[in-house]
Amino acid sequence: MTMKNKMPMVLDIISDNIIKHGNPLALKGSEAAAWAKGLDLPVKGELLFYTGGEYQMLPFIDSLVKTITHVDQGSKVFSVMMGVRNLIEKKTGINAEKIYASVLAKDKDRYNSVCLKAAKVLQGLGYEFCYAGNEELYSGALLYELGYLEDMREYVENVVEVVKKSGAKTIVCLSPHAAEVFKFVYPKMVEGFDFEIVTFVDLVWQRRDKLTKLQFPGAVVIHDSCRLARELGIHQELRDILDSLGVEVKEAPRNRDWTTCCGGPIKILFPELSHVIGSRRVNELKESGSEHILTSCPYCLSALEGGRAKGDSAIVEDLIEFLYRGVRA
Repeated sequence: MTMKNKMPMVLDIISDNIIKHGNPLALKGSEAAAWAKGLDLPVKGELLFYTGGEYQMLPFIDSLVKTITHVDQGSKVFSVMMGVRNLIEKKTGINAEKIYASVLAKDKDRYNSVCLKAAKVLQGLGYEFCYAGNEELYSGALLYELGYLEDMREYVENVVEVVKKSGAKTIVCLSPHAAEVFKFVYPKMVEGFDFEIVTFVDLVWQRRDKLTKLQFPGAVVIHDSCRLARELGIHQELRDILDSLGVEVKEAPRNRDWTTCCGGPIKILFPELSHVIGSRRVNELKESGSEHILTSCPYCLSALEGGRAKGDSAIVEDLIEFLYRGVRA
């Protein structure tokens, strides 16, 4: 049996969309790049600002997950739904789950604005960068993480072609998932992939002395992303940045290398379990004495938002959103 025969159907959908459309939810390049409208960013330069469409697609994934929660993926009903879905796409080119997800998707403006805010934060710190515009492709991290290795080997060639077209020497990733796969996986699959890989956090940390002090009441607590803290070794940098802003940081019982999962990585396969894990992590973070939670990963942001109980007073923000306060001041 092939890997695809063994995988749940929803993962076949995700992998097929990545291969055919360049991202898991079949977003058009213009949709993924809509955040940059009005910025007049160049498409060539030494520093490539890379979103990978990850923040942009989260609202669509969340709405798709809500549907999956109510349908047994092993049932005949689900099989029929997938059959109809595949037929529609084959005959018309219309991606059914994207259309459905877009109708139910919430917070699209918020997640799109994270990319815009990140760009403005870096510009405020004096960085000059380019972006791939409508041609930007998802990194393919999910193909690797889910075991579609042969598909991944073919797919990375397309991504590398887009990156090379920019003329960049350094890629700055907003998502730690993209940074991890670029740093550790691509060099094994693509000969000559010698780009410097940095994260948004890295660049801010390097120029943290230029940050505007924030008059922020109270304290914040950091949820360290597994990918950022363990695989990329970035955690003290977050605290240094907040210290430069004059913001007090409370520590959760489990932090840095010993951070616990937000539930995001299993959301597609086990949405209900993901919600339970997310809820537990929110409560762990609140044990710090702060209800203002900061993270630096799109999937953590979404999972922790989903983990908040109804009426919970906790606030969940991406570090990018938090830093943008200083840009607007």
